[in-house]
Amino acid sequence: MALHQQGRIAAAESIYLDLLRARADDVDALHYLGVLRMGQGRRDQAVEYLRRSLDLAPANAHAWNSFGNVMLAGKNDAGAEQAYLNATRLKSDYAEAFYNLGNLYRRLRRRDAAVSAFQAALDLNPRFAGAYENLAMLFKRMERDDLRGAALRRWLVAEPDNPIARHMAAAHSREATPARASDAFVTQVFDRFAGTFDESLANLHYAAPGLLSAALSEVIPFAERRLAILDAGCGTGLCGPLLRSSARSLVGVDLSPGMLVKAAERRVYDELHESELVAFMRAHPDSYDVIVSADTLNYFGALEDPFAAASGALRDGGVFAFTLEAAPAADAGFRLHDHGRYSHGERFVRECLAASGFHLVQLEAGALRKEGGEDVAGHIVLARKKV
Repeated sequence: MALHQQGRIAAAESIYLDLLRARADDVDALHYLGVLRMGQGRRDQAVEYLRRSLDLAPANAHAWNSFGNVMLAGKNDAGAEQAYLNATRLKSDYAEAFYNLGNLYRRLRRRDAAVSAFQAALDLNPRFAGAYENLAMLFKRMERDDLRGAALRRWLVAEPDNPIARHMAAAHSREATPARASDAFVTQVFDRFAGTFDESLANLHYAAPGLLSAALSEVIPFAERRLAILDAGCGTGLCGPLLRSSARSLVGVDLSPGMLVKAAERRVYDELHESELVAFMRAHPDSYDVIVSADTLNYFGALEDPFAAASGALRDGGVFAFTLEAAPAADAGFRLHDHGRYSHGERFVRECLAASGFHLVQLEAGALRKEGGEDVAGHIVLARKKV
C-alpha cells in the first residue's frame, strides 16, 4: 500500500500478486489490486478483484467506496450509488464516501441530495476542502448566491491559509480583489486536474491553441524550424505540436509539475521548466522570437508585469501571442469572476501593451471554449515588440 501511494505501481502490483498467490482470499490484497487495476485502465479486472474482496468481507466500507468509484468510472450510476450508500451505512463517519456520493448526485443533477451529502462530509470533516469547493460550485449552479457565499466563508474560517479558499472567497465577495491569482492557487488547481485536463478541455470545445496558431501563421514562418519559441504557461502542452514546425527551440514553462509531466509525454519540447512565468521571462532577457500564452493570463488581473516581462524576454521585433477572456463592454480594466479567472477590457489590454513597448498587430474576438453550453468570449491578441 505504501508503494502504491508513492506511485511505484509495478512494485506494489508485484507484492499484491505475491500475496494472492500465497493467500487467494486476502481481502485487502484483492481490494487494493482492484484499485490499482482501475488506475491502469483495466476496469474489468478491477471489478473482478473488488467483487471477490466484497464477497469475502461484505462489511468492508472502504472496499464499497472503492467499488463505487469503479462503478462511477464505468458510468454505472445505480451501482455507484448503491456502493456509496453501503459504505456510509457501514461506516457512518466515512466523510469521503459522503463526498463521493455528493459528486454522484451533483452529476445526476439531484442537487438537494448532493447538498445533503456534501454537508454530511463537512460535518464529519470540517477541513474537507473538496467538499467546500464542490458545494460552492453546486450553489452557483442552483443560483443560490447567498448559500455559495456562506459556504466559501465557512471554508475560509476552517482553512484560512488555503490558497483556493482565499482566491475563491475574494472572487465571490469582490472585495480587495487581488491583482493576480497566487502561485499556490494556480499550482494546486492545475496539479489536481493534470490527469484529465486534455479530456476535459476537449469536452469544452477548447479552441485557444488553434486560434493562436492560426493567427501566428500570418506573421511568422511556419515549417522552417528557425525560431526560438517560449510557451508561457504550457500546461499539458496543447500548443506544443502546433508550434513545433516553426521552432528551432521550443521551451515550455509552467507552475504545475503535474502538467509538465503530461507536456513531456508529447515529446515536442526541447526544454520544460517548473517556474512562475513572469519570473522565468525576467530571467531570460532577449531570448525568444515568439512567446505564446494560451488561456494563462486569465489568472492575472493586472497585466503590466507579465507584459513587461514578455517584452524583456523577446528580441527586437519578436511576437507576443496570447488569449484573454473578454470583459463586459462596460468594463475598462479587469474583473475577477466567481469561477476564479479574470476578464479584461479591450482598451485596458491596448494600454498595457503600449506601455510595455509593444505594437499591436491584432486584437480580435473569438470563442475560447464553452462553459454551461455557452461560448466564453475572448480576445486573441498578437503584438510585436518595437525595435
